[in-house]
Amino acid sequence: MKILVTGGTGFIGSRLVKKLIDEGHEVVILDKSSKNADERAKFIQGDILDQEDIERAMKGCSAVFHLAAITQIGADEDKTYKVNFIGSKNIFNQAKKQKARIIFTSTASVYGNTPAPHRESAECSPISFYGKTKLNAEKLIPDAFIVRLFNVYGPGGNGVLNLFAENIPKYEDIIIFGTGTQTRDFVHVDDVVNVLMKGLEFEGIYNVGTGRETSLLSLADMIFSITKNKPNIKFGMPKEGDIRRSVANIDHLKKYGWEPKISLEDGLKMLLHDKLPKN
Repeated sequence: MKILVTGGTGFIGSRLVKKLIDEGHEVVILDKSSKNADERAKFIQGDILDQEDIERAMKGCSAVFHLAAITQIGADEDKTYKVNFIGSKNIFNQAKKQKARIIFTSTASVYGNTPAPHRESAECSPISFYGKTKLNAEKLIPDAFIVRLFNVYGPGGNGVLNLFAENIPKYEDIIIFGTGTQTRDFVHVDDVVNVLMKGLEFEGIYNVGTGRETSLLSLADMIFSITKNKPNIKFGMPKEGDIRRSVANIDHLKKYGWEPKISLEDGLKMLLHDKLPKN
């Protein structure tokens, strides 16, 4: 199958592209940068806000994985709206024109501070502009495969877990915004890619997490227990739009035979392997 991946050189996108090609698919990447682009894919440098770029990239494709987005909470709202909503709308419209299957990466941020664990059927009340743009984009494609990603980590990631894993072994300060008691559901990027592949068969909205919540203070302790390097924690003011509790209910995906294969402990050990002193 010929498949388009927007954001195909990014953290999740690059690993998805590799998986698709390894399984025999023909892949086209639409992204602004060719860094990390798989040489086996066709790379098109372009923008999801440019209709000509989209048409050129999607020509002949039977499915599109739409990952391109601005994910930083607190980023410029005008730019976030254009990329996350207008850009998504452009991709979806073109996919509908040529009857291509749509697989869309949304976010757990759509739930906001509603009671956790979060079910797909729960009320969505995003408190960040990022979450609002993703939720509005979801509403454009009721018949697609939509994944609400919780905190994804792994090689090449730039989330809080990756930052902790990078700084703690070097005895560098880590900054926690707030008290550190806020919780997150950390899911490995390889487990996320395995869920995305199900979008070639299924439709619906699915949480992608582990069903386990870990506080940021506990995360720092876990890394300390592996590295034996005690972190120097500094606390900052809570970030606007930060969520207190975030953990997925993954019963919906379990019905289709999916469960995360990589535990947080194992994922941390793999991530920290090259940073640990060799005996």
